[in-house]
Amino acid sequence: MAIFVFMVLALLGAPAQQAEPQEAKPAPETRQWFEAVEQRLMNAVGSGDKSVWERVMDPSCVITSEEGQVMTRQEFLDELRPLPPGLTGSIAVKDLTVQEFPTFAVVRYLADERETVFTQMLATQYRVTDTFRRDREGWWMVASQLAVVTRDPPPQIVSNGRWPSFVGTYQLLPDGWTFTVELSQGRLYGGRDPKSLRPFIPLTSDTFVLSGRLGEWLFVVEPGEEAKIVSFRKFEPLVWTRVAASGHPESTSAVKGSRRD
Repeated sequence: MAIFVFMVLALLGAPAQQAEPQEAKPAPETRQWFEAVEQRLMNAVGSGDKSVWERVMDPSCVITSEEGQVMTRQEFLDELRPLPPGLTGSIAVKDLTVQEFPTFAVVRYLADERETVFTQMLATQYRVTDTFRRDREGWWMVASQLAVVTRDPPPQIVSNGRWPSFVGTYQLLPDGWTFTVELSQGRLYGGRDPKSLRPFIPLTSDTFVLSGRLGEWLFVVEPGEEAKIVSFRKFEPLVWTRVAASGHPESTSAVKGSRRD
């Protein structure tokens, strides 16, 4: 009897388990609806057509831009304007997926943008995540977040006369990581692992992007001063100081057979 009473009390005292919302595979027409709506929204970005967005945005909707700006529905609509003279472009919705739940859905897609800025062509891709709530009247966007898909920029034609002076081993002083810079066949390579260096992509004669990595790398080499690299890690500067310089202007030992072009 005592055991039975104990079990009843334990059950009564146990916290109730909340039912998890169950994801359902969206019907083809649901996915098609979202794909059509998202494409109309992207078309309206270039034209500045606010009405397209107003018809689908919930009053509480919050937009997070690719630059990290958080905007209310009204703030976003106030910023939405047609492209200025000299600019044209289009955005194609690709690879759209839908996670559908009883009362909400999460929509993800690739926004493939093509833009002409005074005859110069730009191509940028974004990953977009939109959240919609559902009621009797339909679907309403409550949140949207964009992230730029990063890629290597095209190398610029620059002077490479100073590049031999960039070669060496750099460190985050006093006792942090080391970073190796080598020069091979007219190209600079760098990385924390000397056996697996990545090519530097020149933006100017002393400013680079490391292939496959975010941020810029600025070489600061002045007579009579310690050589440094200022790398911008998520927009914050990180300073590497050279602790050993290579005696060979064209060094290949660390990159042969290990370069990641």
